[in-house]
Amino acid sequence: ILHFLGSSPWAMGMAVSSAIGIMQITRTLHPPSGAVALVVMMTQPDWKFLLTPAFEGSIILVLCAVIFNNLAAERTYPQHWL
Repeated sequence: ILHFLGSSPWAMGMAVSSAIGIMQITRTLHPPSGAVALVVMMTQPDWKFLLTPAFEGSIILVLCAVIFNNLAAERTYPQHWL
């Protein structure tokens, strides 16, 4: 959206609502991710922003969740891999 429509207020709203809509469709709703879309629209970073910090941060969070939840005997995470 940033590439095609720029960073107007309407484009910012479309970016946030698109991000939240896609997360609802995939059942992975995480409201702070809507804020990431807004930050991208406001700061206009280059494509490396997708790798650092967005992708790397997501991988680190999932690894922490897997390790922490599997340390307890009564919990397993994730219960299903796709």
